[in-house]
Amino acid sequence: MTQASAYKEPHHVMLFFEEKEITNTQHTCINERISYYENLKKMGKVLLSGNFWNQARNFIIVYVSSDTELEQIIDNDPAIRNNLFELVRAMPF
Repeated sequence: MTQASAYKEPHHVMLFFEEKEITNTQHTCINERISYYENLKKMGKVLLSGNFWNQARNFIIVYVSSDTELEQIIDNDPAIRNNLFELVRAMPF
């Protein structure tokens, strides 16, 4: 069993998101989300991202210094803030 304090140190987390129904007027938010994670990638925080084949789901692997930083990344995701995506699972490793 992993101790709760184990994730206070730098670690990777795989985030799984599921899209809610997206309308044409919400595509601006999706573009903001893409830019948001591209900027995090340039900062070395996003290692890999992608979509699952023919599904409204995607994943992002982030490198964070603490769970607090992870929460900030998720909370600042434009699609999460606008209720277009839902975080369905976070797997630290």
